[in-house]
Amino acid sequence: MHARLPLNPLRVFDACARHGSFLKAAEELNITPGAVSRQIKALETELSLRLFDRLNRAVRLTEAGARLATGARQGFTTLQAAVDAARSNRDAPLVVSVLHSVAARWLVPRLHRFQERHPEAQILVDASDAPADLARDGVDIAIRLGRGPYPNLHVTRLFDVVLFPVCSPLLIAERGPFKHPDDLARATLLRESRLVQEEPTWPEWLARAGATPGVVDPETGPQFSNTYLSIEAALAGRGVALAERAMVLEDLAAGRLVAPFDYRLETAIAFWALSLPERADQPSIRRFRTWLLDQAKADGLPRIR
Repeated sequence: MHARLPLNPLRVFDACARHGSFLKAAEELNITPGAVSRQIKALETELSLRLFDRLNRAVRLTEAGARLATGARQGFTTLQAAVDAARSNRDAPLVVSVLHSVAARWLVPRLHRFQERHPEAQILVDASDAPADLARDGVDIAIRLGRGPYPNLHVTRLFDVVLFPVCSPLLIAERGPFKHPDDLARATLLRESRLVQEEPTWPEWLARAGATPGVVDPETGPQFSNTYLSIEAALAGRGVALAERAMVLEDLAAGRLVAPFDYRLETAIAFWALSLPERADQPSIRRFRTWLLDQAKADGLPRIR
């Protein structure tokens, strides 16, 4: 009888081998660096082998570790192909993992257009703000916000993030007019508490838009965990939100929100469609990714870079 394969430690080992870093492996697997170290130590103990040389800021495969890394990657690729084949029956839905705000304010209101074009397709929308582990969670496409790159994934840049203030016409009537950024001193600034790396905030917009330093306090006002909530507060007349264009298209067109300033802050971050490389060209995944790009273009959303 074959000995039980230590699949979980091998999965952690594979991530460490690809990244050359316990920290980056921990980020990919959404576990702590300590948990990574314990798994690697357990695997080395079970195999009676040293798999990595520990350096100051990285790790390097030993000769034995390099041999195991090659076999582990081949094995996981074979396993993934077998799982994909098992999932490939016609009744299996396309699993789309998407940030809560993007799901509520952009994707879901447009999804009927994809269904009208492809009535046979089944879609499962999984709203989540957590890092996406596509292999573990069975995700076909993940829509995420960031700067990239996303190593070891098939990556499509959907549209770049452009930020500007929005508020309700009611707030303009009560606290306006807002003709110069300094006028925002009369309003409540709605802020987000969870931001991706390099995502701009109110201080950056105010500085770039020409606000006088010290006139507007960008550190006061309620905070919200995501864009959806801050925009809902703006719709209710509770303040001014710093919004991404895609999230407020319909509200601006319908007059529920207004953008009182012309200045638009172009950023270094974007929304991306991510897939596993070995599955990215499956017809259902490729079709949905193409539709996402077509929809972003139809909405006039920018791809600046």
